[in-house]
Amino acid sequence: MSGESQKKGTYELFAVTPVSKAVWTMALPTIITQLINIIYNYADTWYVGRTANAAMVAALGICFPVFVIMAAVANLFGVGGASVISRAMGQKDTRKARRTFAVAFWGGMAAAVIFMLIIIFFRAPLIRLVGGDDTDFQYVSDYMFWTMIIGAIPTIGNVLCGHLVRAIGASKEAGFGMSMGGVLNIILDPLFMFVILPSGMEVTGAAIATLLSNTAALVYFLIYILKRQRKEKDGIINIRLPKSDAKDPVLPEILLTGFPAALQTTFAMVSNIFANVYIRPYGSGAVAGMGIAKKINMIAFNTCMGMTMGVLPLIGFCYGAKNYKRMRRIIRYTGTVVLLFGIACAAVFITQAPHLVRFFIDEEASVTFGTQFLRIIGYAAPLAAVSYLCVTVFQACGRKWSAFTLSILRKGVFDIPAMYVFRTVLGLGAGGVCLATPFAEVLGMIVALVLYLRFRRGMADGGVNTDLD
Repeated sequence: MSGESQKKGTYELFAVTPVSKAVWTMALPTIITQLINIIYNYADTWYVGRTANAAMVAALGICFPVFVIMAAVANLFGVGGASVISRAMGQKDTRKARRTFAVAFWGGMAAAVIFMLIIIFFRAPLIRLVGGDDTDFQYVSDYMFWTMIIGAIPTIGNVLCGHLVRAIGASKEAGFGMSMGGVLNIILDPLFMFVILPSGMEVTGAAIATLLSNTAALVYFLIYILKRQRKEKDGIINIRLPKSDAKDPVLPEILLTGFPAALQTTFAMVSNIFANVYIRPYGSGAVAGMGIAKKINMIAFNTCMGMTMGVLPLIGFCYGAKNYKRMRRIIRYTGTVVLLFGIACAAVFITQAPHLVRFFIDEEASVTFGTQFLRIIGYAAPLAAVSYLCVTVFQACGRKWSAFTLSILRKGVFDIPAMYVFRTVLGLGAGGVCLATPFAEVLGMIVALVLYLRFRRGMADGGVNTDLD
């Protein structure tokens, strides 16, 4: 397909294709990617759980928040860049979209190096900070070495490139690259955990499998980007750094737009860190149960997040083109789907919790805690779906302060204090820590709807202005 044909196909998808078809064309590959990534996260926990070593399972749960902070770094440049690119495409400003692609790519790579250096120099105190103790310290340290030091650039680069490639309408290619990494991880996990490495090194084996799979995904994206760049000399895909443009600097816009996305992911993981710390006094079984409950809950959260992330370029394009009617239809259709899916997930989690937890580990304390935690957290699924969609709308449209406000309230302002209050002040114990999640999501959904309705009224009045947000 020629460069002109690709541009025409992208325009038709964003501006002409029926809403339901356009939404699923963009969202389905992203949802599949999220599900595959969930499966490989499950694979790590399931395989390690076969050892019946609660300290090993706990180590994966402890590493998880820090590992996902790498996704926050990728979102800072990936979501920010995708939003700027899609709005520039809607405004037919190819030059700005092209510059944004390159700046976002190299900005993300530089951030990956900085993250790697932080882990190198502060790994030991960081492990203690996030809830590690003497029983799982070495397991956590080994996992961090392979995935967050050696694997920082592949992990962040993989997610970053997925966002940027999806922004130009290549959702299938973005989905394939990120899904490939997940599938490879599932295949390599048992090979390194039970065949290549000796018994007792299962956590290290899982980490090496993650490193290799993310490296393969990043190589795929680099090959795709370089091929498109050579084929389309003046196309949007470009990793040659442009000369700075004082009249229209794209880096501040990328950072300001991507910051709420990074903040949302970071605060979610900070919340998990606080949960691990508050749960730690109840033993490794409680920490393992919490980690498993949160991994199961990822089915709802990550699928809804995948769908909303997938439609971000569609919303941004329509907003840039001032096609508000189509934009509202996309939001309404996507919202209906994610809300119904969230409700279905909540029903399954609440009614089938013991069976779901026991699938990962057959250790009585972990199953008891995990069942209690999953039943509580499950109520948050449909509430979070609404908030995710509203955050995506604000990000796509450059509504920086609305996205920022909602991000810090949902995870950070509402839930972290609630963990302390429910556990300590009200005396609800370990279950109180989990109760903070649905509590925060109720408040977050209310704030999300208020901000969105205010934004929608602004569009109806013709008074929408991202600079004033």
